[in-house]
Amino acid sequence: MQKRGLTEVGVCRAPVKITFTLLLAGSMCGLSGELAAETEEGVFGNLRVGFIHAEDDAGDETDGSAIGGKLGYVSPSWKGLSAGATFYTTGELFDDENGDFFSSENGSYSILGEAYLQGELANTQLRIGRFELDTPHADTDDIRMVPNTFQGLLLSNSDLPATTLYLTHLEKWAGVDADIPESFNEMNGDDGVTAVGAVYEGVEQLAVQGWYYHGSDFAKLLYLEALYESDDFSVGLQFGSQTDDSSDESRPDGDVWGITGSYTLSDLTLIAAFNDVSGTVTNGFGGGPYFTSADDHTIDGVEDQQAVALGIEYAGVEALKVGVLHVDFDEGANETDYYGVYEFNDRLAMELIYTDMHEDGDFVRLMTNYGF
Repeated sequence: MQKRGLTEVGVCRAPVKITFTLLLAGSMCGLSGELAAETEEGVFGNLRVGFIHAEDDAGDETDGSAIGGKLGYVSPSWKGLSAGATFYTTGELFDDENGDFFSSENGSYSILGEAYLQGELANTQLRIGRFELDTPHADTDDIRMVPNTFQGLLLSNSDLPATTLYLTHLEKWAGVDADIPESFNEMNGDDGVTAVGAVYEGVEQLAVQGWYYHGSDFAKLLYLEALYESDDFSVGLQFGSQTDDSSDESRPDGDVWGITGSYTLSDLTLIAAFNDVSGTVTNGFGGGPYFTSADDHTIDGVEDQQAVALGIEYAGVEALKVGVLHVDFDEGANETDYYGVYEFNDRLAMELIYTDMHEDGDFVRLMTNYGF
């Protein structure tokens, strides 16, 4: 089961964010479920400090601490043409025994994670190069110091009313979920992954999306999702169908469906979700879209998995949210997450989370983010 987690706190500057799955745990910027706006021109970035203490199922303990962040620039548009680049870095503070913040060799690293050219004509936009991207099965999964970024192209069009169509081909990636986070390496060998998607928001408070991914000799992934949100409650449905496209039948092959809902009464929010898998499914390239994903464990890669998530969040103290999420997995270890998020202002926030993975161990993570 692969990890997933929370996006950055502070000011969100996501250049392409086209997911709106209802996430269960946490309150950091980017978890509202709304489509993020295009990045404004100029300089942007964040400064991030993280600490982690982990104990595995054998009782061995490791610590890690890092300082880093990103610095980016988006040029003004000239006749529909613009460019952008973002530099990411993470460096050891006191400990590097725990490698969650670091390179494949447990060291500090820096990377030019974004470097792209963009063209716009009427309602059509084309981006080529390296960029952040958030779709159901390819996403930034910004859970530590440096997020996932991708190399390829992204074409979008919004000619149809309340609808945006997407076509993307991704060749390489780097970042937190990649085998070698510190450098861009091939996705799915030489073939890469191609995806088409559509997002519809023509009904008030309702968002619907559908995606199809194809990776030759990997898998074909279909994903459908609908999410309705009001001031007091929300409800979401999801369905995925994945077909093994490999010669040795070693890739994901199965179906998954899920339902989630939340209800807010005064300062208290109750959350519930359910996923059922027939066969096996994958998160893809990132944290995955599943409603029952906890901070670390998901339904990824476990045959005929079922998961039930129950959570509660309290926001009765100004600028502070605290909560607990428990996910019961039919196969494998359960997980309980206890978290608190304090927003000092629009730019500075701190998150503390204790993740109890039961027989798989536990860890404590403290992240502070200043965005600009």
